[in-house]
Amino acid sequence: MVKNVIKSRGPYGPGEIMNVASVGDNGEALSTGSFILTDSSFCEGRVKTLLVCGLSTPVENRRRGNIRSMISEMHELAAEEGAAVSLLHPFSFSYYRRFGYERVSDHLIAEFRTSDIDFVPQRCRFVPYEESTLDDMIAVYDAFSRGRNLLLPRYDGSRYTGDGKRAYIYYEDGAPAAYVVVSGEKNLRVNNYTNTRLNVHELAYVSPAALSEIFSFLRMFDGEYERIRIFDCSLCREVDMMLRHYTRTEYRTVADIAARVINTEKLLSSASYPEKEGSFTVRVTDGLKSADGVFRVVYGGGDCKVSSVGDVCAADLTLTAGAFTQIVYGYRPVDQRSAAYMDGVCIHGDCDDFFCAFPCRPCGAFEHF
Repeated sequence: MVKNVIKSRGPYGPGEIMNVASVGDNGEALSTGSFILTDSSFCEGRVKTLLVCGLSTPVENRRRGNIRSMISEMHELAAEEGAAVSLLHPFSFSYYRRFGYERVSDHLIAEFRTSDIDFVPQRCRFVPYEESTLDDMIAVYDAFSRGRNLLLPRYDGSRYTGDGKRAYIYYEDGAPAAYVVVSGEKNLRVNNYTNTRLNVHELAYVSPAALSEIFSFLRMFDGEYERIRIFDCSLCREVDMMLRHYTRTEYRTVADIAARVINTEKLLSSASYPEKEGSFTVRVTDGLKSADGVFRVVYGGGDCKVSSVGDVCAADLTLTAGAFTQIVYGYRPVDQRSAAYMDGVCIHGDCDDFFCAFPCRPCGAFEHF
């Protein structure tokens, strides 16, 4: 039984933090966790989202179904509040797969020598971030978020300062066009610094020219830092397109975020669809009533019509909640042929229009929620 739900204003705008405890007969907390109702980017807009954070159970209380009960109740509450999806950072993907979650994002880190960005001019057109330019920073972030899934809304400057971070913003023809958040690492050995590295925690941009200016700005640190490390490159695929010396670039991928659909009809209705006409009928099997069902989608000209269908036999394909969420979010390129190898996918007929509707997209979040 989940009890002791304490609500407070959340860090991502008008949403709420629900501090939840599963309480035993004698009043002790068997399991605890926090759940945040907010928005996250999806296709060209945003959807209402449940963030699952900090779930914990003391070892002596484990394997009693406390977390399962807590998550189930929070999923139902989120559905009642209008959420379309739930996100979390799993300590174990196999564990949270039991609750319908599947991997939708990787954290990609790229590292290279500062001298390896010699293909851009060494130039600084950025100015330091100040509180007075917060709205401009958020304007760049919001524009950058469109078409990139999972990014959370920003309402303050807490992500741009602290822990040695420095933020800089660039204006293109008077309009905010890019920003970058950096920090440095230096080890003093006798009278010289060694193993120097510039960490790029965030970068956002609205045009190819703005991204090029970021690289020109980073090159200004040549001579001060030997190497540059860029975090969250899965969100910034254009960064890899800019790099030239591939064999000198080191990449590290860490599985990052898992998601599960809360309301299938709402998520399908919030997606962006091709101009070309198409249609599909998909069945999602799940224990959560708002996610389970058969849904018909007819799209064309960028619009769509989504309706619930009672006939299970009409489905072109059947998916578990996890498989459906992974495909809809565009975690990887998938077509009808390759999907047959995915766990939780059963294809009944021609469903090319389904896979055409959900291309591969950048997915991720700069913060760990």
